[in-house]
Amino acid sequence: MTVNCRISVDNRPDATDAVFQAVPRIGESVSLSLEGNAQDFRVSRVVHVPNGSLEGAAIIVEVTTNLM
Repeated sequence: MTVNCRISVDNRPDATDAVFQAVPRIGESVSLSLEGNAQDFRVSRVVHVPNGSLEGAAIIVEVTTNLM
């Protein structure tokens, strides 16, 4: 089973979609392909949105390039 998530990088206004095997946890390192380049990020926040109101995504994952 996979989980579709909406990804927000460093609180930028643009977001992208990603598919994970499980919902990432806060503090976990994730690798994402953005603009054709694979990059490593740290999960800073996970938000479950009831009814998937934000463009159909039910889970918003905020990631950061900063080390925690």
